[in-house]
Amino acid sequence: MGRLSGKVAIVTGAGTGLGRACMEIFAREGATVVGAGRRPEPLEEVREAVASLGGVARVIPSDLSDESSCLKVVATTLDEFGRVDVLINNAAMGGNTYLESREGGMSAIGETPTEHWHELISNNLDSAFYMVKAVLPSMRAGRSGSIVHISSDSAIRGIPIAHAYASLKAAILSLSRQMAVTYGPENIRTNCICPGVMDTPMMVGSPLMEVLDESNPSRSRFRYTPLGRAARPEEIAHGCLFLASDEASYVNGATLVIDGGGLSCPA
Repeated sequence: MGRLSGKVAIVTGAGTGLGRACMEIFAREGATVVGAGRRPEPLEEVREAVASLGGVARVIPSDLSDESSCLKVVATTLDEFGRVDVLINNAAMGGNTYLESREGGMSAIGETPTEHWHELISNNLDSAFYMVKAVLPSMRAGRSGSIVHISSDSAIRGIPIAHAYASLKAAILSLSRQMAVTYGPENIRTNCICPGVMDTPMMVGSPLMEVLDESNPSRSRFRYTPLGRAARPEEIAHGCLFLASDEASYVNGATLVIDGGGLSCPA
């Protein structure tokens, strides 16, 4: 306990999945947490969950594809808590929810409508850029900070679908490395996590959640990792906790793949 005592952490995409897990785990470790995301209802549920743990949380419904919203999140955090020590850049659009609501949105590049390409850029890459721009002045003034970008194992491996999503996640991975070089001398560490498939609301109904040989349980396995299942959000969040904490004080420019061995899996 107390690995983030006295720290203030902003988590984007905080309402569900990995973002919610970060909010709760960080609060248990002593951080004041500020959660941003689109939908007020799940954010309020997260705030109540953190409060039940005895933690301090502020939630701010925000469209993070809009720069002014990102500036508001950071300004509100600084006004209320005086500092930003950690940014978890987790907000993203994709998964099965996007697949079902936008025809061709998670397809190969030849079948991806141009408007969905731009929408994914706005919500997956622009949002990360805006949040970084907003927190950097405070971190640079204090000569301290930890920024964790959430990318994807699809940024590293070749996949037959979701080319726009995977390409933007690769851009986030590259952005993380460039920032590590530039801001490391000011004691601002920037690292990137590449999760595999996570069991989150965004992935419900996705073909990525299927197992092989369902008719023969003894031979069934999860398609994408040797461990035979998708990740629980908290398993990825503990990686975020490590990179956010002082235990990772010499970790900068790293790419942490947490995918259950998926990159080694032939499926």
